Amino acid sequence: ENIFKVSKNFTVTPGFRFEYLRSTAKGHKEVEGDIQITDEVRNRTFALAGLGLELKPGKNTSIYANISQAYRPIDYSQLEPFGISSKIDPNLKDSKGFNSDLGYRGTIRNYLNFDIGGFYMAYNKRIGVTLATDPITGDYYSVRKNIANSVHQGLESYIEFNILKYFNSQSSFGLSIFNSFAYVDAKYTTGEFKGKRVEAAAKTINRVGLIFSTSKLSTTLQVNSVGDAYGDASNAMSSEDPVAGYIPAYTVLDWSASYKLNNFAIKLGANNLTDKSYFTRRTDEYPGPGIIPAVGRSFYLGFTAKF
Repeated sequence: ENIFKVSKNFTVTPGFRFEYLRSTAKGHKEVEGDIQITDEVRNRTFALAGLGLELKPGKNTSIYANISQAYRPIDYSQLEPFGISSKIDPNLKDSKGFNSDLGYRGTIRNYLNFDIGGFYMAYNKRIGVTLATDPITGDYYSVRKNIANSVHQGLESYIEFNILKYFNSQSSFGLSIFNSFAYVDAKYTTGEFKGKRVEAAAKTINRVGLIFSTSKLSTTLQVNSVGDAYGDASNAMSSEDPVAGYIPAYTVLDWSASYKLNNFAIKLGANNLTDKSYFTRRTDEYPGPGIIPAVGRSFYLGFTAKF
């Protein structure tokens, strides 16, 4: 990887990576009461390339664009996960694709920071969980396999506005309001679930908060809102199988603070202040199968020292 300065305000950064991956598994396992011997060796090589561009139209702003190939090899935990209740396709293949983004970021004096951009990710041979029907009993069961190709595209933004610095740039206090927002359209583009939403992919993630700071004290109050999702690729609203089903949207409130005194600092905070009951995923593995409830109201306290 290398950065090429084409001009004072424009840079090009190409990159290349070549990888050799060797994975082995040897031992024995119990499958439906039978002991089976495992002795597997997998070898593969792959090359990945990427390119980054950055243009600075002003001293404190830049337009950026990036594209890079991606590769996600399967591992032993996917082939033999602990506590699995789903069936696993023995012909699982590695996933691959590419990531790309285009955005504009910068600062205005000392009171505004922003980063706004769009992204597009192609995820081919995506490994996921979906429902299948037993041909003998007619019952539904979940299976982990290469479902299809998917595309994840959307917008991401971060804006932080310091109200006190805006009115007085020399103020020793800071009061900022910030918003971090993401819109994600993640859908399958091939296969039997073409047009369906990718499992566990929320369409919106929004975080809004206030930050008050002095030379010694900093405190943040944040509201996190996450959109709904589905547990499997079929987008089933409900099912007898605990992996498949609807995952409702939720909103939680968090607070944190820190106080510095010379080389020491105290940090404290609370997560899920309203003690909201919600869950973010369904799983076919330990400690499932079923929904994994989120942690309720919790508090933490820490102490740090620098010498």
